[in-house]
Amino acid sequence: MEDADFLARLRAITGDAAVWDGFDPTAWCSLQSEGEGSEAAAEATSAAEGQQDVGYASDDSADMILNLHKLTPAEKAANTRAGGSKLNKARQYAAGESAFSDQVAELEKIEWKETGYAMGDVADEGAIFVPFALVQNYPHMFVGKANGARAEPLFTLDALHEKRVWDLYYIHCPPDMNMKPVVLVPTYQFQHLLEVVNAKLETHLTIPPGRNEERFMMSFGIGNSPRPRFLGRSRSAQSFQNLIKAIPEPHPDDDDLSKATQLGLEGFRELLKRSHADRKRGKRSDRNRPKRIKAHQAWGRSVKRVQRYLGLRGRTAGDALGKLAALDLNMPTVDGPEGSVLFVAIDIEAWEQNQDLVTEVGIAMLDTAEIQDSPPREGGQNWFQHIRARHIRVKENSWAMNSRYVRGCADAFDFGESEFLPLSQITPLITDLIDNATTPAGAPRPVVLVFHESSSDIKYLRVLSYHVEAARNVVELVDTREMHQYMVRSNDAASLATVLSSVGIESYRHLHNAGNDAVYTLQAMVGVAVKKRGMSFQEKEKGKAKRHVPYSELKEKDGWTSNEDTDGGEPVGLTRGVHVGYWASEDVGSQDWADEGQSWDN
Repeated sequence: MEDADFLARLRAITGDAAVWDGFDPTAWCSLQSEGEGSEAAAEATSAAEGQQDVGYASDDSADMILNLHKLTPAEKAANTRAGGSKLNKARQYAAGESAFSDQVAELEKIEWKETGYAMGDVADEGAIFVPFALVQNYPHMFVGKANGARAEPLFTLDALHEKRVWDLYYIHCPPDMNMKPVVLVPTYQFQHLLEVVNAKLETHLTIPPGRNEERFMMSFGIGNSPRPRFLGRSRSAQSFQNLIKAIPEPHPDDDDLSKATQLGLEGFRELLKRSHADRKRGKRSDRNRPKRIKAHQAWGRSVKRVQRYLGLRGRTAGDALGKLAALDLNMPTVDGPEGSVLFVAIDIEAWEQNQDLVTEVGIAMLDTAEIQDSPPREGGQNWFQHIRARHIRVKENSWAMNSRYVRGCADAFDFGESEFLPLSQITPLITDLIDNATTPAGAPRPVVLVFHESSSDIKYLRVLSYHVEAARNVVELVDTREMHQYMVRSNDAASLATVLSSVGIESYRHLHNAGNDAVYTLQAMVGVAVKKRGMSFQEKEKGKAKRHVPYSELKEKDGWTSNEDTDGGEPVGLTRGVHVGYWASEDVGSQDWADEGQSWDN
C-alpha cells in the first residue's frame, strides 16, 4: 500500500482527518526497524496486539499508531525495539492487509464432503445445527463493540460466501407460531468460519458460553418431533437467496406434529423460539427489566427462607428488622431449624430419544429435626451425613441408556443400592413420601421440594402423573440453580457441577445418575445457604446493608441488593402455579420469560 493510501486509511479508521496532519507514514515505517526499544514501547505494542476478544472489548491498532506518531524523534529513538513484527501487524490492520495470509489460505482450502442428500431429505439423527440468522448477526449480538465493528464486514451475505460454501437445511414451524421456516447450517461449518475470522482479525471469537451456547448447538428430533431437511449447498449470495425461495412445503408424514410427544413438542417449540436474531437488545432488556428485578428479589427471599429452615437465620417479628449476627459453623445454630421442615430433592432421568420414557427417579431427603443439635461445619458439610437417598430404576425402561448427549450412569449409584420398581409403583411411592409425610405426633409435615432447574423435573413428574401444584404438604419449591444465581449475581444459569464447585464440594462423581444428582442437589442447597449467609454478614459489616433499601435503589441494582436483616417473608406456596423459570436470551441483560404460573410476590 502506498503511503498516501495508508494515510487515507488511518484517517478513515479514526474518523478524524485533522489529527493525522503532519504524520509521515514513511518515517513511521522506518521506526519499525530501529534498535532496541524500552519496556514502555514493548508494553504499548503488546497491548495493541495481544488483547483477546471474547465478546466484550478489544484493541484498535490505529490508536497505537496514533500514539507513536506523536512522539518526538528523540522519544521515538528511545521507544523502539528490534524486529518490529508487532508494529507491522498494526500497520497491516490499518492497511486492511491480513497478518495471517498463509494461515487464512490454508483454512480456506477446506472443502466439505458432499452430504449425499437430495432436497427434502431428513438430516441424520443427532446432527448439530445453528440458525443461519444467528450466523449473520453474530458480530452484533455476541461480539464486543470494538471487534464487532471489525467483524461485521466479514458477516455480510456476500462475505460469508467468499471462498466458502454452506450446507443449508430448513425446518417448518407450527402454524400457530407465525414464523417462517428456519434455515440452519451445521455447527461445524460455523466453527470453521470463526477460525477464519480469527485468523484474519487476530481475535479469539468463540461460540458464546452458557445458555447461549445451546442456540449454536441445536439438535432436533427429540420425542418424535420433526428433524431438519436438506435444502441444498449454497456457494454464493445469489444461490443462497434462490434456495431460500425454493423451500418446499411441509412434508405430510415426517413433519406431522401429532406424532411428537408432549415433551418433545415443547422442546421443539423452544428451539424454534431461540432461533431468531434479535438486534434490539436494549429495548428488549428494558422491557423485561421489571420482571428480572422481581425474579432476583424472589430468589433472594427464597435463599433466606432456606436459611431459616436450616437454622442459619432467625425469624423477625412482623415487618421489624432483626439483627444478623456472625455465624459459628462449629457450633449448633443459635436459632435452630424453623418449622421442622422436611427437604425432599427429586431428580428424574429420561431417555434422550424419547423424553416420555422415564428411566430413573432419584429422591434425597434431609430432615431438619436431625440437624437440630448438629453444627454445620465448613460449607455445611457436617449435615450431609443426615441426607438419606433412594435411587429407583424403572424396571420396564431399564434397557434405555443415555449416551448421545450425556453419559448415563444408571448403574453407578454412590449412596446406597439401586431399586428396580415397575412404573406403576413410582407415583404411589412419591405421593407417600411427600403428601403423607407426618411428624412423630402424626401431624402433616411441611415439605420443601428442591430441584436443580425445576422446570424439567416438574415436567417429568407430570409424565409420571404426579402434579407438584396439587401436593398437599408442600409449602414451597426451591431451585438450587436460582439460589446460586442470586449468590453470584448472575443471569447465567449454572450446571449442578458448577454450583457444587462454587461452594467447595469437589468430591462429586457419577452425575446424571438420578439418585446421585438428588443427593448433590441437597448438598448444593445447603452449601449455597451457608456460603451466602457468611457473605451477607460480611456485606453488613462493610456497611452495605445497614438500613432499609428502598425499592428505587433495588431497581437501580436490578434487584440483587436486599436488606440482609430481613428474613425472606412467608413461603410463596404453590397455590398460584409452579414457577418454571425462564429461558435466557442472547445476552445477560435480556431475558425471555415463561408465562406459566409465575409466582413472585410473598
